Amino acid sequence: MRLGDLIAVERLHLRFLAGAEEADREVGWAYTTDLLEPARYLRGGELVLTGMMWREGPGDSDRFVASVESAGAVAIGAGTALGSVPEDLVQACLRRGMPLVEVPPETSFGAVTEEVLGSHTRRRFAGLARHRDRLRQAVAEVAAGADFAEVFARASAQVGVRAWVVSPTGRLVAGDGAGLGAAEREWLAARALAWPLLPHTTRVPGAGEAVVTVREVATSRSHPLSRWLLVCAGDEAVWSEEERETVAELGSVAVLARGRVEDRWSTEARHLEGVARLLAAQRFDEVAALLRGTPQGGGEDHVVVSAVMLPAPRAGELPRHVVAELVADLPGAVVTGDGDGDTLALVPVPAGGDPREAAERVRTVLVAGARVLEGGLLDHRLALGSSSAARGVPELRGAAVEARHARRLAELRGGRWRVIAGAEIDSHELLLASVPEEVQSSYRERLLGPLVAYDRDHRSELVETLERFLEHSGSWQRCAAAMHVHVNTLRYRIGRVEELTGRDLSNLEHRVDLFLALKLRD
Repeated sequence: MRLGDLIAVERLHLRFLAGAEEADREVGWAYTTDLLEPARYLRGGELVLTGMMWREGPGDSDRFVASVESAGAVAIGAGTALGSVPEDLVQACLRRGMPLVEVPPETSFGAVTEEVLGSHTRRRFAGLARHRDRLRQAVAEVAAGADFAEVFARASAQVGVRAWVVSPTGRLVAGDGAGLGAAEREWLAARALAWPLLPHTTRVPGAGEAVVTVREVATSRSHPLSRWLLVCAGDEAVWSEEERETVAELGSVAVLARGRVEDRWSTEARHLEGVARLLAAQRFDEVAALLRGTPQGGGEDHVVVSAVMLPAPRAGELPRHVVAELVADLPGAVVTGDGDGDTLALVPVPAGGDPREAAERVRTVLVAGARVLEGGLLDHRLALGSSSAARGVPELRGAAVEARHARRLAELRGGRWRVIAGAEIDSHELLLASVPEEVQSSYRERLLGPLVAYDRDHRSELVETLERFLEHSGSWQRCAAAMHVHVNTLRYRIGRVEELTGRDLSNLEHRVDLFLALKLRD
């Protein structure tokens, strides 16, 4: 409350002895002390109440006022129960510009403290009520379909909270992009996947070492890989109760928006769930009609993304939500299942855009997002394949096949995540990716099984020798030099390989057989 408002409370009978011109100062708290130098117990903004037991002589007044001033107190209240306020205290306050208030004998320090506390509490609840009204209005707007980013920006400004909503890939969902750059958002999103509990307060490198508190924005369907994050400036540990409640209310607005996004994804997925089957049957008119029925309105040219999480998560919607987040920055992208156990995304090529650039853009976005998610891929692997741009709906069938083959190759190459573009696939890799896993395993075992068993039993290096020999195109001299062995040793090892596999390494077709088997081990 204002110092002048406190003086105006008639029942307290307070009056200024000095500093009446500072009546607009805000009193945050009241603190009672009889210490000569109480600064270490003050935190700023207090009305310091004292019975002046500390005063033994005129010089003590200046020491007391100096200590109170150094701590940032706003005024001194001197009680007169034991006598009038000495002139030296009045003069010390005048010299330092410190307001001095007389507290008469009939007014207890407790009564003054209760008035300050009561005013603070009333103002706090009034502020909370205003904030809640504003945030309830924001909730109502989001529920009615208003743009979440606009509503969030207005609501956070009204309640005085600097905040951002960030996707699990570091995409800015809402908030000021200049205040929290892309690199900082990606850093936070990646780190949040490793934090065992939220909220979490951290210092963000590269953003002026700003301190932020990160809270979870999750619905009942959310997983750490698909939840949003509410990032608020400041350390939650020093927030007031009002600030904590305001941030919690702001988070509820974001949770509602997140739920609406998940509902939209589910609706789109159900709407498009027959696309893969229709493409396989070459019923292109029906596919075009389904795409036109999406909120984005479809389009003629598309890049197709095929994705799978291994092993399949229990939360059946998780792969679809992850892929939807990965392609969220690509206008018009829609996500569904493809009927083969994986997730399918259709990304329109911008009107008048270059098809090759569009396909490369999709791949770049997938790589960037998957890299951020890597820390959360502890129980699953994420394999993604993207196609070249399909010109018109009839080419979508081939694009879907290409994306699926690229995704299967991504599975073969291992790692927590892998993105393969169809344009990257060499001819033999495309062939391998299209072969069923059981056939790959059988082929690999028949050709390399005897070598693996021999190496295990004799501690030899036949598999490595075969690999190096093929890498050097069958050159005895270059291969022996690279392996630091004599040519005769190399000839002996290759002879054992030929005996055990039944293949002749001077024959090109036999070399290709063994080369493909080695590729299936990668």
